Amino acid sequence: MKYTICPICESKGTLQLKRRKFSAQYGTATVSNEIETVECSCCGANFDNDEILNDALRKETAVNARQQYITNTLEKLEQNISFTELERCFYLAPKTLSKWKNKSKSPSAAAAALVSLLGVFPWLSYVGMLNYNPEEAYKIAFAAVLQKAKENPENFILPLSNEMYNGIALVHQNSQAYNDSYESLSNNYSENLKSSTIEYKEAVL
Repeated sequence: MKYTICPICESKGTLQLKRRKFSAQYGTATVSNEIETVECSCCGANFDNDEILNDALRKETAVNARQQYITNTLEKLEQNISFTELERCFYLAPKTLSKWKNKSKSPSAAAAALVSLLGVFPWLSYVGMLNYNPEEAYKIAFAAVLQKAKENPENFILPLSNEMYNGIALVHQNSQAYNDSYESLSNNYSENLKSSTIEYKEAVL
C-alpha cells in the first residue's frame, strides 16, 4: 500500500485497501472495471492508492466503452445497409467498417464521432445515399421525427419552444411536397432507392 498515514486526518493504522467498481458509459454501451482505493476507518476518506495507475484504467475503460458502442452500432447498421454502401457514402476505404466492428482497428476520434452519430440518427446513412442533397435530407429528417413521435408520443416534450417551432417550420418549408405520410415521401425518391427507404422505415427508424 502506498499510504501509511491518512492524508486527511493524519491517523495511523486506519487505512485499508479496497477494490472499487466503476463504469464508463458511451452511448448505450457500458463497460465496468475495478480500481484499487484506500479507505480510512477513522475519517471515512476514500482515495486512489495509485493515481497514475487508476487514471490509466479509467481512460482504458472509457475507450473500451466507446469501442463497444461502435461495434454494437455497426452490427445494427449492417442488418439494413451493406458496409460497402456506407463506405462509399462516407468516403471510407474498403473493409474499414468491418475492421472497426471486429476491433482489429480503432477508428480516429472523428471517425468514432461519425459512427456515434449514425447510432443516434441511423437515417443519416440515407442522406449519404442521396449524395447529401439538402432538400432530400430535410425530408428524411422530418420523416424520422414524425415516425418517432408516432411510435413514442409520451417521450416527446410539448409544448415546443419557439425556436423548435421555427426549426420544424423551416424543415417543412424545405420539404415542399412532403405531407404527413412516410409513404408519400418515399415516392419522391429515385426508383433504385425506393425499396431501401421502405426497409429503412420498418427496420431502422
